[in-house]
Amino acid sequence: MKRIFSTCLWILTGTMVLQSCAPDENPLPGHVDQVIDQLPVMLAETDYNAENTYYLLNDGESPDVFFDPSQRSFNVNNPLQLSMDDNHDLQLRFYSPRALRNVTIWARIEGYGEDFKLMCLEKVQPFQQLTYHIPFATENLTAYTRSGKEIVIMANPYLTKENLTFTIESDDPYWQTLQSIKCGWRISFARYNGGYWNYKMKASHAREAVALSLNMSYMYSSDEFEQALNEFGPLHSNNDRVEIDKAALIVRARNHGALIYGYTTGVMGLGGGSTYGLHESCYLEHYADDRDITDTIFHEFAHCLGYGHAGNMTYEQTGPGWVTLCGNMYRQLSLDKKLPVYSRRFMHTRWCRNRYFDDIHVASKHIIEDPELDAIDGGLSPMRGEADLGGNDGGPFSFRLDYADVPGASADSFRPKDVYVYGDTLYVVNDADNNYSLELFRLASDGVKHTGSIREWTDGEEVRHFSGRPNGVTRANGKLYVTHEGSRTEIFDAETLQFITCVGNGNWGTGATQTVHAYDVVVYKGIIMIRDKRYVNIIEENSLQPGVLPLIYTRTGNLGEAGGTYGMAIDDKTGLLYSIHPSRKIHVFNLSGIREGAALATTSQLAYKNGPYCLDFHEGRMFVSSNGVEKFCEADSGTGEIMNNFTVIGDITLRNPEKFCIRRNTLFIVDRASSGQCVYAIPVSELK
Repeated sequence: MKRIFSTCLWILTGTMVLQSCAPDENPLPGHVDQVIDQLPVMLAETDYNAENTYYLLNDGESPDVFFDPSQRSFNVNNPLQLSMDDNHDLQLRFYSPRALRNVTIWARIEGYGEDFKLMCLEKVQPFQQLTYHIPFATENLTAYTRSGKEIVIMANPYLTKENLTFTIESDDPYWQTLQSIKCGWRISFARYNGGYWNYKMKASHAREAVALSLNMSYMYSSDEFEQALNEFGPLHSNNDRVEIDKAALIVRARNHGALIYGYTTGVMGLGGGSTYGLHESCYLEHYADDRDITDTIFHEFAHCLGYGHAGNMTYEQTGPGWVTLCGNMYRQLSLDKKLPVYSRRFMHTRWCRNRYFDDIHVASKHIIEDPELDAIDGGLSPMRGEADLGGNDGGPFSFRLDYADVPGASADSFRPKDVYVYGDTLYVVNDADNNYSLELFRLASDGVKHTGSIREWTDGEEVRHFSGRPNGVTRANGKLYVTHEGSRTEIFDAETLQFITCVGNGNWGTGATQTVHAYDVVVYKGIIMIRDKRYVNIIEENSLQPGVLPLIYTRTGNLGEAGGTYGMAIDDKTGLLYSIHPSRKIHVFNLSGIREGAALATTSQLAYKNGPYCLDFHEGRMFVSSNGVEKFCEADSGTGEIMNNFTVIGDITLRNPEKFCIRRNTLFIVDRASSGQCVYAIPVSELK
């Protein structure tokens, strides 16, 4: 199966079979009936297709391919490989996680005396393998030399690769970075066996090995490293403290022959000679904007250079040494954006599911920003786009809804817990024992009409229902979200009510697919926020795929566990997130902190007079439901101080109000009074 390029390299799957057109049928991209008779070939990004482009080391590539050095290997000082086969198919392979722009390929044929321009590429994609037929055998080709002279290359079926040489030029600064690499290491990947090698290297690890190789070889080639090495303290190969000749050491590092990468388990790494094995964490955490941990990679490379555990080249027994020096320089070159692959954002391998562990979102030790990175992933923060504020138009409503409005229901089978309104649809969460459901109603001028329920649904081949007490609902961007204490948040299509996926695997915990129950949910500017018993969990809305468990991007620190009703809301005037805590607290979060990928810190904590249940905002005013004497109040969003008590609104006295929302200029609020649980709709105009 063929696959076209995606900036998300981890989703490339399938094995591609490259195909070339017959020599007399080779069209220019987009021009089926046009035959090449003039050089250079001009290729834009839009010209790449399944017939001419394949991506190296993609997740679907067979290990038999990427473990074969005849098919997958490169020299660090020559990551852009060019070759021509006997059929005159030009093949370009680029071992780089980063794109290269404005590439010109010059060629020279024996007997013609001067280079001519063969191909111009607007952009060479990361890990691209491009195959393109040049009809040297069948066509007289007009070409232009470096001096600007027009020449004709006569058709020659006997032209071989031995008669051709190539030169690559680019004005892209990244090309200058690659050209500065003085090391000549040969890089390949091996299927080591047994012991610490029991788990095999995956394509995602191989891609990271390419990044690591380019970065290390660039660092050892740089003047900055040579200067830092000379200024650093003494290095010793043994505990006798005899100093290593630093000039000889850097030559030794640059002239090292090869690194054959593998995957280790049970130990963080193994190294010696050309053998270079790393655990998955080492392949991912070396970036300054990841965990910025590099000890193992430089420890094992020192073994490859022939050093043991004595001295300070690996374990630093005689004081700070090689590992510290290399780690400091690697970090600084990364932060200065001088390393070829200076950020984890070029590949986002932690997002890749083709690896062993699920530690998808690890906080950045250092933040690295750059427009090139933003073009790849849309920016550091997952908060993208506008919040779905639709379905909030129209006049206010006034009614009381209870079990009598639900066909076949009784006071025991319908117990409203949460409520949300979108357009003319009212959603009510029902947490009555043995009757968990989401009930749907149509709002109209002539009253409220029940239109349907969600009680069970099909998830693949399995029939599911709310496995825990449901307690939160919202709708955004065509999806319905319902939280429940079965540690899942169910997500449905808002129109068809068909199940899409869920957040949380149903098992209480703090893994990448786990929540600790699930109480409330808010969707805002591309992020889903789920309040569980301990945390607010953040999930990227664009990560939702049918049948696939989305991974949690980050979460807050532990906010403290308590029994009660948890509610959340966004102040759309400030963009701050407010989250109720039953122990008379309201946590406030600045969502811009999400960009760091670290645990989202509480910006402030408001004290509230009573134990709060829920809150919402309307035109800059914050309303809170709670226990205590003041059941429903307007409160100061900066201090939590009660400003107005609306426990009595007109002829309605709220007895035990809990969750509510303010939509369509109406307060929709659940009152769980023992004398009759119901939902009230009250025009906001009455909250004076």
